[in-house]
Amino acid sequence: MKVEVLTNPTIDVFMGLVKTSKEQLFASPFVKNNITRMVIENRPKNSEVSLLTSYKLTNFYRGSCDLQALSDCIKNNIKVKSYSKLHAKTYIFDSQRAIVTSANLTLGGLQNNYECGIFVEDKKIVTKLKEGFLSLFEDKEISPVVTEEIIITTAEILSKVPKEKKIRFEKTEEDIFPEPENDLYDAGVETITKTLSGWRLDIFNALLKVPENVFELNSVYKFKNELQKLHPENQNVEPKIRQQLQQLRDLGLVEFVKPGVYRKLWKD
Repeated sequence: MKVEVLTNPTIDVFMGLVKTSKEQLFASPFVKNNITRMVIENRPKNSEVSLLTSYKLTNFYRGSCDLQALSDCIKNNIKVKSYSKLHAKTYIFDSQRAIVTSANLTLGGLQNNYECGIFVEDKKIVTKLKEGFLSLFEDKEISPVVTEEIIITTAEILSKVPKEKKIRFEKTEEDIFPEPENDLYDAGVETITKTLSGWRLDIFNALLKVPENVFELNSVYKFKNELQKLHPENQNVEPKIRQQLQQLRDLGLVEFVKPGVYRKLWKD
């Protein structure tokens, strides 16, 4: 067994593993384009790469995560999924080696900031880490696939943010970005309502009328008659509500807390 303490920069160790591993499993809440470009350009041909991140609208609004990074990953056959409660930063290679660290999948995390972690080369330990990763990644209920359609919709929402609400900060290096103090999007609900349409918009408008930030499914079912009037052709309103809540989750606007309980990810 080999265990080694890693402090920054760890980019050389990380990229060395990227260049030589056929299977790569990455878990990181924040992902930036400067690192995904390096992974895409340097990974072996026919390698399989999976990325688990935390897809929340505020992460892109505040610059903590890049839409382009995820889009590039998808276009280059990297599987991307979202787990909203993700905080771990774990990078697993060929079921043999792993980096467990405080560093996100960003140039700041792997090179510029002071981060601390360990490199492990032990099949038993790495297998445990891989099992934990796959238990989240393969669960369709809690970790939805990030698609190009989702990314495009998110970009449309952000394009509607008024100039006075756009976050500005001085960049002295390529990868300095603000980490949100909380995960609630605060650039205005009108940027969301101007982008959504159809059932998705109607469910979002219903959620705006729910006073609690953490709410139960029954709180949305109360709008069933109102929604039925808007969509008289649909005779299965409750299943449709659940479906649309899943879509709002996929967009990083709603978080599933536990079965039947949800949390809004925006400020009214």
